[in-house]
Amino acid sequence: MSRTRLYGLVVDSDVELHQHRPTSAAPDVTIRTGAQTAVTQQVPEGQRLLHLEHSGRAYFTGARQEDCYLLRFYGTCDFVIAEDLSRVDLHAAEGADPDTIGVLISGTLLSFLLALRGEPVLHGSAVQVGEHALAFVGSSGMGKSTMATLLCASGARLITDDVLRLDLDASPPRCHLGGTALRLRKAAGDLSALFSAAPAQRLTGDGRDALTMTPAEADLLPLAGIVIPLPQHGSDLIRPTVTELDRKQAVLALLQFPRIVGWEDSAVLDRQLQELGRLVEDVPVYAAALPWGPPFSPTLAGELLEALQLKYVVP
Repeated sequence: MSRTRLYGLVVDSDVELHQHRPTSAAPDVTIRTGAQTAVTQQVPEGQRLLHLEHSGRAYFTGARQEDCYLLRFYGTCDFVIAEDLSRVDLHAAEGADPDTIGVLISGTLLSFLLALRGEPVLHGSAVQVGEHALAFVGSSGMGKSTMATLLCASGARLITDDVLRLDLDASPPRCHLGGTALRLRKAAGDLSALFSAAPAQRLTGDGRDALTMTPAEADLLPLAGIVIPLPQHGSDLIRPTVTELDRKQAVLALLQFPRIVGWEDSAVLDRQLQELGRLVEDVPVYAAALPWGPPFSPTLAGELLEALQLKYVVP
């Protein structure tokens, strides 16, 4: 059982989340394991808020029911969420991997809860450079965690991986502390060699290498910029090429990368659009064409910071 701070929430979970921001504060969300459930492909009853299906295969569904919410990951587990969002009862499917469930909790489940609470969340990783944050936003496989790892190897501290909760009431917007490890695909696993001391490493339930980083300690660091990484596989590109997007381009680009794909609830979709509009008023958004590996250049992080020329971030 662990109690940790994640994305501005105190989470008390009896499923190991492999996070390292311990706290004794009262929990905002309590997660407890209940009875197992049978594997099913039945869509939950109630008002459907969220549904992801591809090529005839359903991945997950979120529904509002009479006195609770139900988030179902088909073949893996059900999360039954109290109406006030303070408690989650986990019902694992027979044979489900506990570590995979831990990944789902720290990623999609908590992102779902934050969306229901009306909190802005990006599909992004962020690092601390100086006294400000730099975020990488994109869909899975675009290099968010890889770029965060390269920055950390160059001395940055990790703010969060994969889930970035923002405070938009501040100017500029600020970043909540999140995950303390970066989950990398096997192709990027050799990045650990770029560190002066190899970071602790473990295999996650979704088959990735999780590298434990030096964590940022200050919550709510101001966000200096957002980078959308565009890996250039097999190209002759030597140094990063950066383009700042105008506000309309920035909103349209960020809309392509929701943390949870498949929202059907119009209230959530409308709010997310408004949040992005507010965000790009204060934070520059860049598309960055990046020379890609493996192998990855140990100078790539510094070259990117130099190309960005952010007002608050100095390489």
